[in-house]
Amino acid sequence: MFNPFSGRVGSHMSALAAVLLALAIVPGAQAATAKKTAAATGGPSTTDYRGAYRNYLVGRFAMTQGDVATASLRMGAAVAYDPGNVDLRQKAFLVSILNGDIDQAADLGPGAGSTATSQLMVHMIGAIRAVRDGHGAVAEREIDAVLKTDGTERSAQMIKPYIQAMNGQWDKALDETGDTALQSSDSNRLMGYLIKLDRARLNELKGHPDVAEADYKTLYQPGAAAVIFGPDYANFLERQGRRDEARAIWTTISQSASDPSSQQALDRINAKAPPPPLPDLRQSIAQALFLSATLYFSGNDTEMALANVRLSLYLDPAPERARIFLGQIEEELKNNDAADAAWAAVAPDSPYYSEATLRRVWALRARDQLPDALNLVDQVLARQPDSLSFVVEKADILHAQDKDVDALAVLDGRIKRAGDADFTWQARFLQAMVYDSLNRWPDAEVAIKQAQTLAPDRPEVLNFLGYGWINQGQHVQEGMDLVRRALQLQPKSGAVIDSLGWGYYKLGNYDEALGFIEEAVQLDPSDAEVNDHLGDVYKAMGRNAEAGYEWSRVLTLKATGRELASVRQKIDANTAVMAADMHNKAANGQATAFNDGATTRKP
Repeated sequence: MFNPFSGRVGSHMSALAAVLLALAIVPGAQAATAKKTAAATGGPSTTDYRGAYRNYLVGRFAMTQGDVATASLRMGAAVAYDPGNVDLRQKAFLVSILNGDIDQAADLGPGAGSTATSQLMVHMIGAIRAVRDGHGAVAEREIDAVLKTDGTERSAQMIKPYIQAMNGQWDKALDETGDTALQSSDSNRLMGYLIKLDRARLNELKGHPDVAEADYKTLYQPGAAAVIFGPDYANFLERQGRRDEARAIWTTISQSASDPSSQQALDRINAKAPPPPLPDLRQSIAQALFLSATLYFSGNDTEMALANVRLSLYLDPAPERARIFLGQIEEELKNNDAADAAWAAVAPDSPYYSEATLRRVWALRARDQLPDALNLVDQVLARQPDSLSFVVEKADILHAQDKDVDALAVLDGRIKRAGDADFTWQARFLQAMVYDSLNRWPDAEVAIKQAQTLAPDRPEVLNFLGYGWINQGQHVQEGMDLVRRALQLQPKSGAVIDSLGWGYYKLGNYDEALGFIEEAVQLDPSDAEVNDHLGDVYKAMGRNAEAGYEWSRVLTLKATGRELASVRQKIDANTAVMAADMHNKAANGQATAFNDGATTRKP
C-alpha cells in the first residue's frame, strides 16, 4: 500500500519529519484561512492566529528532533485555531496516531480533500474505536471502508474475521475460501499462515477444539516456525489439560529463541499453575494488529509499523511484548525519549523487564552516555546482584571506560557468589578482553578458548584468539589460519582483515601487510587500533611521514588510555628520527624531501 509517512529527510533526521515537510503549508494561505474562520465564527483573532502559527512551528521543529509527543500536542493546538485547514489537520492527525493519541486523532480526522491514505487511517481508527466500545456493526462498516480503499491492507484483512465474529457472523469469520489465493503467492504466504492462526483461535473461541487443533498442528513445525506459531499451540494444549505436550513445545521454543515467555510458561507448567486464559475477541484483534506491525517493520515500512502497534496498545495496553517492540520502532526512528519511555513502562515483575532495561542501557551506550547506562544497570543489580546479563553489561561498560580492574572485580565477584557454570560465550569473550587489556594474555587465552568451546564458529571468537596469538608472536601461522576462518564468516569486517594484515606484519611481509591493513582502514576508518597498525607498517617500510600522520590521526579517534600513551611515544620517537635525518642531510648538503623513504602504494 502507499505509505502515508513516506519521504525521508536525511539519514540523521527522524523519518517522521517527512509527515510535516512533505505537506508544506503556505503561511499566507494559513493566515487567510485563519482570518476567514475568525470572521465567520467570531473565534480567534489575528493575535490568536499568531499563536496558532507559533504552535505549528514548534510542532514542526519537534518532529525534526524526533519529539513526537511535543509535536502531537502543538499540532493539535494549532488545529484548534484553524480547524478548516485540511493540510494542517492531516499533519496533526498523522502525528497523533504515531504518538498513540488515538482519540485525538479521531477528533482531528481530515475530511474531504485529504489523501486516500489519510482516509484509510480515518476508517481504521473508526473500526478500532468501535471494537473498543463494543459497536460491532460500526466496526464492520469501517473495516469494509478500509478494504474498499485498499483491498490488500494486511491489518484490515487480519482483523475482519474477528469483527465478523463480534457480529455473530461465524460462518463468514471461519470461511476458508480465500486461503488458496493467499498460498499461491510467496509475498502473501505468511499472511495466509497468520490468517489461519486467527482462524484456529476463532474455532477455539467458538468451542471447536478439534478443528482448532488441526489448524494449530498444520502451522506448528519445530524450528523457526515454532517461535511464531508454537506459543498459541502450546497455550491451547495447556487449556486442554495436555501439559506434557505443551512443555515439549515450550522447550523447543526456549532452545530456538531468547523470548522470556517460554521460561515463564515452563515454570507455570512445572508448578501445575492454571493455564493462560483464551484471549477474547478484543484482545485477539490487538494481537493481530501487533503481528501486522511486525510484518510492516520487516518490510522497512517503519511508520506503518508504529501506527499499528499504537493501535494494538490502544485496544489492549497489557501486552509488554508490544511495548518492547514499540521501543524498537521508536529507536529505529531516532525517537530516543519515546523509545526509553516505552521500555521504562515495563514493570520490574514482568518477564520482559530484563530485556526492556537492557535495551534502555544499549540505547544510552549508543549515545555514549556511559554513566547513565551504568546507573541503570546498578539499579537492576541492586535487586538481582547475580543476574549474568547485567553483571556482564556492567563489566563491559567499565571496560569501555578503561576501568578494567573494576570490570574484572565485577566478573570475579559474580563467580565467587554464584559460580561461572552459566557463563555464555559472550561472558567469556568479555572476560578475555578484560584480561587482555590488563596485559594478562595467558588468562585471556584460557577465557577465549572457553568461549570457543561454547561458540566454535563465532568470527569474533576466532579473530580474538587468532589475533592474540599473532600479537604475542606465538603460533603466528595457526593464528592466521583462525583469522582466515573468521574472514570467511565475516568477509567485510575491518577488524578481521586488520588481524590478517598484522599477521603478515609479524612475519616481516610488509607489502602483504600494507594491502590488508589499508583495506581495513577503508572499512573501519574510525578504528584507532587499525590506524595505529597502518602507522606501524608505514614505519617498517621507511615511510616515516605517513607513519606520523596515521599515529597523529589515532589521537583524534576513540582509543583507550593505553593505546593513546603508546601512540604518543611512537610519535615522539618518529619525530626525533625525522628531525635528525633532516639535520644530517642538511649538514651534508643533500636535498631533503618530506618523506625520503616514500614508496609507491600498492593499488
